[in-house]
Amino acid sequence: MDISVITVCLNSESTIEKTIQSVLKQNYKNFEYIIIDGGSTDNTINIINKYKSQISKIISEKDTGIYDAINKGINFANGEIISILHSDDKFFDDEILNNIVKSFKEENTIDCLIGNTIMVKRNKILRKYSSKNFKTWMMYFGISPPHPSTFIKKKIYDKIGLYKLDYSIAGDFEFFLRMLYVENTKFKLIDLPCVEMEYGGKSTHSFKSNLISTKEIFKSFKENKIYNNYFFILLRLPVKLIQFIMK
Repeated sequence: MDISVITVCLNSESTIEKTIQSVLKQNYKNFEYIIIDGGSTDNTINIINKYKSQISKIISEKDTGIYDAINKGINFANGEIISILHSDDKFFDDEILNNIVKSFKEENTIDCLIGNTIMVKRNKILRKYSSKNFKTWMMYFGISPPHPSTFIKKKIYDKIGLYKLDYSIAGDFEFFLRMLYVENTKFKLIDLPCVEMEYGGKSTHSFKSNLISTKEIFKSFKENKIYNNYFFILLRLPVKLIQFIMK
């Protein structure tokens, strides 16, 4: 099975190299690697170019935001399976792609595979974002599976569309809502750490970002014609707190 790994970045000189190395060290070699840079003005491009002979496609140009960059990567992708690995994330170990392909082959009717994400700060584990207990109805309470550790067949993007560009933080939630709740895409959960994510990203680092995320999650329900209210969506916050405590 062919896999397309897509990394989007902007001024990521402090983290991009570990991301690239975690991809290139994978023992499963039947993949292409696509990097979409939003026009970095720091040393990011120079770091990427160190590995250009091992990268399938590099695009560096201004975009309208993270979801625009992700969509560009998906449009360039040739793989049957899409993996989105951001520039402050890395694969948990060298066997991740092997394990993902094995899981897809074991149950060939699934179109989406969801693993666990480990959130760290300065090499210390802060939160284990686990998928093992996820149920689709949980999305009604603003809870979605970990986006970085989700592997989706490209035919699903072809069927239901890409990420919406009018979201700044919760575009992945809206896509999950559309894919899992509305379209009932068949998925499988694997209790396996797939991605190590640096804590402090756009959706996690401040009260303001959590407020924006909450508003955009509510918006995603309205756009998909599913009734919801802010009280239900805010119930996701205690769940996040429990994940920090139970790490």
